[in-house]
Amino acid sequence: MARLILIRHGESLANAERRFTHGPHEPLSRQGREEAVARGRSVAERFDPVALYASPFVRALETARLIGAALQLEPIVVEALREQDFGQLRGRGYDSVREDPLWHTDRWRFRPPEGETLEEVFHRVGPALDAIAEKHVGQQVVVVSHGGVMAALHAWTTVRRIEGVPPISANASGFVVEWTRVRHDGRFPGKP
Repeated sequence: MARLILIRHGESLANAERRFTHGPHEPLSRQGREEAVARGRSVAERFDPVALYASPFVRALETARLIGAALQLEPIVVEALREQDFGQLRGRGYDSVREDPLWHTDRWRFRPPEGETLEEVFHRVGPALDAIAEKHVGQQVVVVSHGGVMAALHAWTTVRRIEGVPPISANASGFVVEWTRVRHDGRFPGKP
């Protein structure tokens, strides 16, 4: 069994401005850096991780570096942990999807124009998490990613119907998973 400590990045400038991120280069806000430092201290007090993995996006990597300072670990970048591609919604305010019924009724299958669905994120990040866990059986590791990725990882690790899995909304929040070698069938929860 591996213990996976899954953490969302601290507040980004986009989060603070209530808009979708412009892309991978969006940095943390001052509050986001403070959140990451605090999360690093709390992880160091409660756990003894041997490795730290992160999305390549600046806000997640910056969070991971700040957490890593408390743990004396350098982040290992995993491309598959990147955030959902918001396509044409990049940089637009959250209110730009207010009138879209699919955003409110089936967030997992909502596709931003030229972007990707959370269902696609689920299929991308789940196997990446399994690969990390396989490398660290009997150990603790930290994985830093994004809100959409965290929701997909929560669904992947709990094997629940996606419809019952709430999004991870709080910055620098997370959850711990006790991963065992249970083969995931790769099907999207909620689909026959």
